Amino acid sequence: MRVTFVTSGLEHLGIEALSAWVRQAGHEPALVYEARPFSSGSGTDSKLLARFLEPTPQETAERVIATKPDVVAFTSYSVTHRWALQVARELKRYVKTPIVFGGPHVSAAPERAIREPSIDAIVEGEGENALLELLECTERDRFGRTDIRNCTFRDNGSIVRNRVRGLLHDLDQIPWADKQGFYETVPAFEHEFYVISRRGCPFRCSFCEFSTFSKTYPGERPVRRRSVPHLIGELKHWKQRGRIRKVFFWDAIFTLDTKWMIEFADAYRREIGIPFECYTHPQTMNREMAQLLAEAGCIMVRVGVQSVNSDTLAAVGRKGDLDKIVQTLDVLAEYNLPYSVDHIIGLPGEGAAEQLDALKFYLKVKPKRILAHWMTYFPGTTVLEEARSQGILSDEDIERILDGDVGPGYMFGGNKEYRDHEELLHLCGVFDLLPLLPPAFIEWLLKNHRYRHLRGVGLIRQFGTLALALRGEPATREHVRHIFATTLGATRDALRRKLRRPFLRRRISQTTPSPFKATSAPRET
Repeated sequence: MRVTFVTSGLEHLGIEALSAWVRQAGHEPALVYEARPFSSGSGTDSKLLARFLEPTPQETAERVIATKPDVVAFTSYSVTHRWALQVARELKRYVKTPIVFGGPHVSAAPERAIREPSIDAIVEGEGENALLELLECTERDRFGRTDIRNCTFRDNGSIVRNRVRGLLHDLDQIPWADKQGFYETVPAFEHEFYVISRRGCPFRCSFCEFSTFSKTYPGERPVRRRSVPHLIGELKHWKQRGRIRKVFFWDAIFTLDTKWMIEFADAYRREIGIPFECYTHPQTMNREMAQLLAEAGCIMVRVGVQSVNSDTLAAVGRKGDLDKIVQTLDVLAEYNLPYSVDHIIGLPGEGAAEQLDALKFYLKVKPKRILAHWMTYFPGTTVLEEARSQGILSDEDIERILDGDVGPGYMFGGNKEYRDHEELLHLCGVFDLLPLLPPAFIEWLLKNHRYRHLRGVGLIRQFGTLALALRGEPATREHVRHIFATTLGATRDALRRKLRRPFLRRRISQTTPSPFKATSAPRET
């Protein structure tokens, strides 16, 4: 059976894992990927360029139909959900191929998501075995079977939501990620190699999808990790191609297990030796862990600070406090490990005063980068219902969020009007400028609220990232190259499509009926 995965935005590790899993089982995966660099909230958004250079939902649907799928599988995040629905609706206008949605957004509210007529099944949680069962049912012409665990269906006007099966505990049984589809579409993706060493997170921060883990998977282990040989084997395979410039470990927290890290650091240094970037949490960083990262060749540690207010951290269920944050940054500096900090603007209970405190703190510790994101309320997080009960979000707000409304996006303003919102917009620009400019200038901006004269926060953010890359910060430089190559490639492909489309349509109309007049998409055998 052929399953066509459809996604947009970044390279998608989840799809790569599912693609490898179904291929191992004898099925044929295909990929339709749309970069959408001008409407994905990645920092290069432009409504004008998106209108003229990005494909319409119908054009994407045509690409899907051209793969002649037996099943179409969408991965849905809140930032891509509305786009995915538009493409699915176009598909359903012309073909009867079963459409499956998975991913965090629909997993959070599967009974709501399945109401959408264009969706035939929702896969909740980890999707490997559920997707295999769906493919097997399709192969036997029994896609209408509604008892598959992890799946939600419509059945004669009713909604059937099945129990979630247990997690995959031995991650070494999962084959290496099937990256070829993404690399063929965007060759630059291979320069910054995305990989994970584990699934899950031990913490339950209320703003994160892992906050509801214990409810979805009661009694399950929260973290499962690949063996070092399995991980190093995958890295060696791709290293041999000679195209990787940097490795990015996308684990929510890479620094969890000292014993594992000792084995990893030795093997990575000897057999891989490529600069890498990773995430850490102040609760999981100590002197030994920092030393191991340095020895392995880490060039950037992204520290999840989020807030420097200990009361706020406690209120959102985040382990640690300001003292622990200081200890973490000190030990990273001791081993000359460059670090950036992740910071959230607009956490419940915080306003401009708390952001000013954070800026003063960052002035002292001088991180290489500050990645300031806006508090964005997502389905499947405990903070969503907390915000409703506290009057922060109305019922209408919740409905919008469940329908995929993320507002300007987590980089540019979140999906809620926050306390001191206008003031926060101006302060956001200071977070981006702080690593670039002399401390005296930042202090001058903060004094007497001079930062209020900053305009064009989006442009400041883009300028800050580019300036860091030009200044020679290697991790940011590779990230900028990554974005630039993706944007350039998407623009080139869009122009080619615009030029070829009228010609192709004339040829199709002269030779064969349009695929958009078919009721199914038969495949040659």
